[in-house]
Amino acid sequence: MLYWKDNIGLEYCKFCGDPRYKPIRDRNPQRKKSPYAVLRYLPLITRLQRLYASPATAEHMTWHACHQTEEGSMCHPSDAETWKHFDQSYPDFVVESRNVRLAL
Repeated sequence: MLYWKDNIGLEYCKFCGDPRYKPIRDRNPQRKKSPYAVLRYLPLITRLQRLYASPATAEHMTWHACHQTEEGSMCHPSDAETWKHFDQSYPDFVVESRNVRLAL
């Protein structure tokens, strides 16, 4: 459950009743409450834009399109059967070497 917007003030999960925060052991009133879990959101699009903004990392991001490896040896995920199957299934996507294959 996300404790956000309408649920920001809740101390317990509205579905299962589990507490939001870990119990405080040292009784220090100045101590901040510690949540059991924290969700970190990292926007994918802005991270990819930053990767391609730098010429050095942009070159690394397109390396898979022009590298040469020996047949039968795997040194990069682009050598895998799944990647090759994806390339055959979606030739329009493969044309642009800057396209990012997520979750392959």
